Amino acid sequence: MDAPRGSFVTIDGLSASGKSTVAPLVAAFINGVHLTHDASPSFPRMRAEVDTTDNLPARFHWWLMANHMTSETARMLTESGRSVVVESYFPRTIATHRAMGHDWPPEYPSGALVPNVPILLEVDERIRQERLRRRAERGTLSYWHQREEPNVVESSRVYRAFDLLRVDSTDRTPEQVARAIADIVRSRVPYGSKEGNSQ
Repeated sequence: MDAPRGSFVTIDGLSASGKSTVAPLVAAFINGVHLTHDASPSFPRMRAEVDTTDNLPARFHWWLMANHMTSETARMLTESGRSVVVESYFPRTIATHRAMGHDWPPEYPSGALVPNVPILLEVDERIRQERLRRRAERGTLSYWHQREEPNVVESSRVYRAFDLLRVDSTDRTPEQVARAIADIVRSRVPYGSKEGNSQ
């Protein structure tokens, strides 16, 4: 009998919604792997080089490539029975760049591993704006984030097209949010399930 697949959990959302804080906590609660794009030693250097350009299509396709690499690693892990949590997957890449003017359909590319628990992390807009303000004061709000912000309505529209599971983090601690997502994972993929999650 085949071993059960692990869950593939993705956490997408607007900048400052809390994705980076929540993702590793979810992985810990479901005894999974927190898979990050920078697992490759060359990733930070390549990202820095891409981000210094003003070439939107080049940046978009570079992020598609990074997501495809993450997809293949997640596929191997889930097929071995491990659950995987990824923060910012294809929906984030497509939503962000659509907001900045790069036209691309809101769908997972052919061959990509499709998550069986795709989360859209949300937070009250006043809280999100305060977080962005603090980032700007610290000088950590990137040029690309600033370029997306005037059109986050389009980002949100793209997220809705992906039909992600919405989780509101307003008035909840990161641990509470992570536990809520872990509960969703357990409810959708019971232990021992052999439900596939690839396209």
